[in-house]
Order: sequence, then structure tokens, then C-alpha cells
Amino acid sequence: MEKRDFIGKQALRNRYLGYRNSLSAGERKKKSERIWELLKQQEVFQSAQAVLVYMDYRSEVMTTGLVEELLAAGEKKVFAPRVCGMDIRFYEIGSMEDLIVGYQGIREPREDSQKLFSQKEEGEAKCLVLTPGAVFDRERGRMGYGKGFYDRFLAAFPGISSVALAFDCQIAKKIPVEAHDKRPDMIITETGVIGYDE
Repeated sequence: MEKRDFIGKQALRNRYLGYRNSLSAGERKKKSERIWELLKQQEVFQSAQAVLVYMDYRSEVMTTGLVEELLAAGEKKVFAPRVCGMDIRFYEIGSMEDLIVGYQGIREPREDSQKLFSQKEEGEAKCLVLTPGAVFDRERGRMGYGKGFYDRFLAAFPGISSVALAFDCQIAKKIPVEAHDKRPDMIITETGVIGYDE
């Protein structure tokens, strides 16, 4: 990637993060709850036996309430990510107490967590990963925060289903996507689904 391309992507990322940051906490909570409801209506979620969540940070679509619901229901295994060098690894959690403040202030599984996610063990077709991001488009293009954590994870687990959670204000007309960038199977915003249902 040339330097000017990097600068262009960073400017686009910053613009849409600005839109997201402009939402009040109340707006984000209301919109996030609507996104959860739409997520729970999707067959890919209903059939999943293991859900790999992200723990929301700053102005991302909130996931704490959703994670609490999943843990309380006890019907699906719940895995949360921990940053390990340049990668993320998902560990099973049984309660919110299994999380501590870690990388950049994001809640992560404790370092003594034992149950590392194994696609083979959990069953390839029954696993779902929820991804955050900075900017998306209607062709399921996704731009993260520049570290490539989820792109590398999804490349390592090609059979896993992925759903990105985003606010409408994060959807651009078209974003630059490179060969290594992984498109989510579906993007869910507070107003609808981009992907399977279109």
C-alpha cells in the first residue's frame, strides 16, 4: 500500500469514527438494542452453538448487554477476545467476572483463562464471530482500526460465519478494500441487514 493510500484510508476512518462518536450514549444504547434484536432474528445466530463476541470500546455498538443475555441463557458458548501480540485469541467465558481490563482499556478474558477457541472442537458450521469496525459499505466492505486483528483471525478460520455490528452512520457509499481484507457475511445496523437478506 502506498503512503497516500494509507493516508486516504486513515482520513476516511477518522471521518466515520467522528460520525459514530457524535452519537450520544442514549442514542448508542437504543440503536445497539435494536441491532441485538435484528441479530437474534437471523438464522446464523439462532443456529450458532458458539458465539465469539467483542467487548465494546468507546463508541462501538454496545455488546455488554448482549453478552450478559447470552451468559444468562446458557444456551450458547461465549468466547471473548484477548490481544496476543499481533493476533487475537478467543477464550470461553462463563461470566462477566472472567473479564479484566486489558489491551487499550478493552475488557479481555483473564490471563489464566484455559479454554482457547478451537474451530474443530466447537464445530465449524456452528460458530459465529461478531466483529466491530470503523467503516463499512453496502457490498459488505469492512475497514477496521488498522491493526488487521479480525482479518487475520478470519483468514485462519475460513469456515466461520461472521457478522459485523455497526450504526447506520458508519455505512459509506464505497470503501477501498484490499485482497487481504475479509468481508463479513452480514452487516447489521439499527435499520436493517446488509448481506444474506438482500
